[in-house]
Formats: sequence, C-alpha cells, structure tokens
Amino acid sequence: MTRSQRSEGVSAALAAFVSAVLSVALTIAGTLVGLRSQASQGELFLVLTWILITTSVVSGAVAMWILADSIRKNVRELAHLRNLEDYMPQLVRFRRRHDTFVIRPDGDALLSIACDIESPTAAFVPWISFATTAEVVRGGPEWESIQVRRVCVDGVEADPAISFVKLHRKIPVDESSVNGRVVEVGAIRIPVSLDSGRTRCSFDVELELRGAFTYIDQEEKCYAEVPHVTDELRVIIKGEGGLRISCSPFAEHRVKATLLSTEMPDFVESQMQSTYCQMSDEVRWVTKNAKVGYSYAIAVRGQS
Repeated sequence: MTRSQRSEGVSAALAAFVSAVLSVALTIAGTLVGLRSQASQGELFLVLTWILITTSVVSGAVAMWILADSIRKNVRELAHLRNLEDYMPQLVRFRRRHDTFVIRPDGDALLSIACDIESPTAAFVPWISFATTAEVVRGGPEWESIQVRRVCVDGVEADPAISFVKLHRKIPVDESSVNGRVVEVGAIRIPVSLDSGRTRCSFDVELELRGAFTYIDQEEKCYAEVPHVTDELRVIIKGEGGLRISCSPFAEHRVKATLLSTEMPDFVESQMQSTYCQMSDEVRWVTKNAKVGYSYAIAVRGQS
C-alpha cells in the first residue's frame, strides 16, 4: 500500500468517526426530547448545549488533524522532488539510449536522443534530467548554443520551451582543450511520470547545437554523460552537406572518460571504451558497460 493510499484510508476512518459521533449526539438529543416530560426545559437545553460543544470540539480537532496530515504529506512530496536528482541513479534504469549527432559544415549540429527507461522499484518519478554540453566561441550570444526542438514521451508531445534548464557557463582551466572557447552546460528535463502503475516509458529529444562544432575541420568533441545505470549506449556521429566525419587523429583516446564528481580523467576506462568506437563514413560507439557518473567525450574531425 502506498503512502497516499494509507493517508486516504486514515482520512476515511476519521470521517467515519466524526459521523458516528454526530449520530450518537443526535440519538442522545432525541432521547432527551422524548423524556422532556421528566426534565425541566432548562436542564434539557443545558445538556443539549454541552453535547453540541463537545461534538464541535471533537470535529474541530479531527479536522485539524486531517489538515496537518495533508500538510505533512505535501512537505514530504516536495522534499522528495528536491532530492530526486540525488536518488535518480537508484530510481531509473536506462534499458536503451541512442544518441545521434548530425554535424553541418557551418559548425551547427542536430542531436537526437531516443531512450527506453524503467523504474525497477516502481518509484514515483515525475521527471528525469540529463546534461548537454556545448563549446562556443567567446564574445557570442550567451545560452543560444543549446536549443530544445522537441520532447516526446510515449508519443505525447511536451512543451520544449520549458524543458531546458541552465546549469553553468564557464571557461575551462585548460583552455587549450576547447580552443579557448566557453563551455555552456544545460539540463534537459523529461516529464516521464513514472509510478507504480507505469514503470516504463520511451522518449525522444531533439536538440539544436548552434556553433558547437566551429572547429570540426580540426577537432571537436561529442559528449555523452551517464547519470543513470545504462544497459546499452549507442552514439552515432555523422556529417551533413558533404561533410565526412572520422575519429580525430590527434586524440590520445577515441573516447575520453572523465569522472563527473572530480572532473578527473580515467585512462583505463578511456582505453577500454575506445576499443568499442569504430568509424567508416561515420563514427559509431556502442557499449554495454558504460559507468554511472562518467562523462564520455568522443573526439572527431570533419572533412569536406
């Protein structure tokens, strides 16, 4: 039985109790009226007054208890929503995640993400979020590099205008790694609405990455962060308009793994994941053992 079902049961029981009290009060009052010939009018009204006062006090106390219980329940739900991201890796499992980057010669790109997710514990998960990174030239407009074009959950379209949340905008310590550009990181929120009656869903997201691949003719990185347990992760990177994408010949690893909590690279993980990254007319990385809490950067290069 869920917390809300227990709360509804308690409220129903209290309502039944109040109804019973009122019934008893009316029964007593009717009995006293029937015995009015044996009691004075003053005594009769005195007894009825005390009955009504007692009933009102009991009913008021019960109503206050129900109100307090409702407030406590709402506070618990709000606390759950505030802490949802902390427990998300335990609540949601990605059965399948497919990311597709389509890079254009002008440095813009379209990122499509398709996922099948599940809540193994049937937990209440109203939404999930994942981060998206874009590296842009300094001096340009702020927060225009990541544009949410489409969010669809089980065939139902959501409003993309409210799906994007700004996280941070910074200049990395090692500026040479991003050619002196600014890194903008935002989160995409997906209204998955999982609960005990709906433990699985699929969703599709489309993002426009503007100016994020300005140096594609030299070297660029496509990022995939893994904040949840993921059974299968596939990333495809391809070009458009005659642009041919391949793995960067300048990168030490085809796939660079970095621990999100410390931003420290994991060379062993990078070496292992790089073995799963292949290229022909496009770059394709498919893995079934991506680590939770890691950010993976695939270094690519484009040639017209």
